[in-house]
Amino acid sequence: MLKGSVKFPARVVLDTGPFLLFLAGNHDPEMIPGIKRLKYDGGPCNEVHYDILMQYLNHTKERIITPGILSEAWNLIDNDISNKKDKKELFDSNIRYLEQINEIYVTKNEIISDEYLGSNAWKFGFADSSIILCARNNSACVLTQDYPLFNICRNLGIEATHLSSILSLADL
Repeated sequence: MLKGSVKFPARVVLDTGPFLLFLAGNHDPEMIPGIKRLKYDGGPCNEVHYDILMQYLNHTKERIITPGILSEAWNLIDNDISNKKDKKELFDSNIRYLEQINEIYVTKNEIISDEYLGSNAWKFGFADSSIILCARNNSACVLTQDYPLFNICRNLGIEATHLSSILSLADL
């Protein structure tokens, strides 16, 4: 379905939004609309959006996250899912997927000593700064639903894809 419509990077760094969609969909695609942060075109994401994301990710060779994204995603899940049993099931159902994702740690010192980020990280924080450096240092594309991060990456010459450009294929 996506072949020919989308450019597939060899490596992709997942930001919080796409990572949440990945986790929720892996567990139970019907729970996706209950994750408040997962939006597309003003409405909640759904199983079709998860399917499109997975088609995209299945064409990449390496999926990468940073510890900050892992923490952010779980904090948002913690906010959106109050039932401990549901959270445990979501976690347990994603263990094998989490094992397949590379986690790359970018130190605060790397961020602070970076020529651009050292004086600009305060604008977008350490989580996004680590995504930027992770992508740059690993020749990876950033997949995000955050327009400021998307634009910063593009301005710095880092390949970036906005999640909405992939999810828009659901409208075809």
